[in-house]
Amino acid sequence: MTVKIIAVGKLQKMYAQIQDEFQKRMQHYSKLSIIEVNDEQAPEKLTDAQKKAVQLTEWKKIEKKLNENDFLIVLDSTGAQLTSENLARNIEKWQENKNIVFALGGSLGFHENALKRANYVLSLSDMTFTHSMARIILLEQIYRGYKILNKEPYHK
Repeated sequence: MTVKIIAVGKLQKMYAQIQDEFQKRMQHYSKLSIIEVNDEQAPEKLTDAQKKAVQLTEWKKIEKKLNENDFLIVLDSTGAQLTSENLARNIEKWQENKNIVFALGGSLGFHENALKRANYVLSLSDMTFTHSMARIILLEQIYRGYKILNKEPYHK
């Protein structure tokens, strides 16, 4: 099975080495691909309608990268928070018959259509992170999950 991360926006340069390191580490467990889609430029002050339009445009870019049978996990502040062990168990279950796709939205969050399409909505924390940090935290937790599943000495 494959793990895919689709992220709105570019990763900040200083995080690229960390991302590369986790991609190398993941080779032992699963194919991991990371796809970036461009974020939409939006004025600082937006009406609700403008915000929804930006969210929809970004969601459509992500949606084009999905396959019909992908198991989609959307990262959103409204989602469930899991321990590393629970994430590992879920990854094991989610990957049984499908590729796993984690989606990270833009700075305005996800359009309601993304949340409707999601098979699971996940929150990394009640705290707010930059998009680059969120991607690195997600990568580390996916890697940790595979280490847990393989009973290897990384997780303490």
